[in-house]
Amino acid sequence: MKIGILLVLMVSLLVPHHATWAAHPSSITVGSLDESIEFPFTGDAIGGISLSLADLGTDGISEIIIGNGLGLEPRVHILRQDGSEIKSFLAYAATLGTGINVSTCDLTGDGHNEIITAPQRGGGPHIRIFNRYGEAIDAGGFFAYEEAMRAGVNITCGDLVGDERAELVTLPAAGAGPHVRIWSWNDEPTLIQNFFAFDQDDRSGVAGTISEKKLILAQQQSETPKIKTMVIHTSPEVISEKKYSINGLGIHSLTSYKKNIYASLVSGPVLNITRNEVQPLSESGTTLSLASDETRLLFAPGRLLFSSYTEPKRIEVDISQQRLYAFEQGVLRNSFLISSGLNNATPLGNHQVLAKIPLVHYAWFYGSGSPYNYDLGWVPYNLRFFPHIYIHYAPWHQNFGHPMSHGCVNVGYANMEWIYNWAEETIPLVVKE
Repeated sequence: MKIGILLVLMVSLLVPHHATWAAHPSSITVGSLDESIEFPFTGDAIGGISLSLADLGTDGISEIIIGNGLGLEPRVHILRQDGSEIKSFLAYAATLGTGINVSTCDLTGDGHNEIITAPQRGGGPHIRIFNRYGEAIDAGGFFAYEEAMRAGVNITCGDLVGDERAELVTLPAAGAGPHVRIWSWNDEPTLIQNFFAFDQDDRSGVAGTISEKKLILAQQQSETPKIKTMVIHTSPEVISEKKYSINGLGIHSLTSYKKNIYASLVSGPVLNITRNEVQPLSESGTTLSLASDETRLLFAPGRLLFSSYTEPKRIEVDISQQRLYAFEQGVLRNSFLISSGLNNATPLGNHQVLAKIPLVHYAWFYGSGSPYNYDLGWVPYNLRFFPHIYIHYAPWHQNFGHPMSHGCVNVGYANMEWIYNWAEETIPLVVKE
């Protein structure tokens, strides 16, 4: 008779922090209404990218500006319209893996567009401003909101007051209040408007764009979002407001193209708000990041933002994708590749985090001389969700994205450290195909 023994010891453990983020080569397609450009990109559609389109030179031809997505270093890429890279630069410390939002406009009034960045969910509201060469002009940046805010910041910029230079608009993402702030720039940021776009207690987040000196704002995490058009004079004034019933979990981004306002829907198509009609720019179910100038409307994979479940915290393990998702209040906080059990050994179904165990000795003894005996040693960071089944660090392989285990969910060190510290006992943990 075979006898299995799993050795588990609960002890305190101090392990140095390694804030590195795994990346997986793939390609990203940037498309327009009539063509597409595919170029190599380190990332995946789950983390998405942020996208902007503006002339950074003097030839009247716009460059494509890309902000790295979730799980990657916070790098900005400047590309030609054929997809070839001109240059790239880090907007924040390389260890920031939250993803970044990008926008472009002439904040300084010198006739050249600047590049503005803000961290997505998990990062602080730290705004950075760079010139067209990727050189910082902001003395380290500034915080648009309280430094402890971690909902992420959406940004847009453009001329709102007719003063021959653009204004920067900062918009809290889902999880924070709808606190809109408008900034002008004259060697340093100056706050010129400060108001709540929707009810002060609304936590759906705000997406926005600027068109013809008007500010268009939308509730973000809502299946029936309100969308407002405003003008900014001595005080903000709403000139139109409408509620939409959308085929999606919310709104990812807004952009203006040829006097039409487009809204990218999370896990859905693109809505032409001006005409109130749906425009399927890509495969159904793909969330898009939008960008435009006077000549082109571009789209590319955007970050997956929302779940239909809204618990305070929730972990989903998708066996078919070999991927883990961590949600906060229905908003995606993190996602990364895993390795589940060979031969469907990982138990499907609705579970919960039963225990957080700092150190586990993974060993199994079937009998003397059995070739199935194993001893993998002591492993840090373990989340038990089924008898003898854990989410845990797996130092013995780097083949994440493929089934590898005896039934546990294997994770790389940095991601396992993160999910262990983030998770709480009793939160839902779902394993699905």
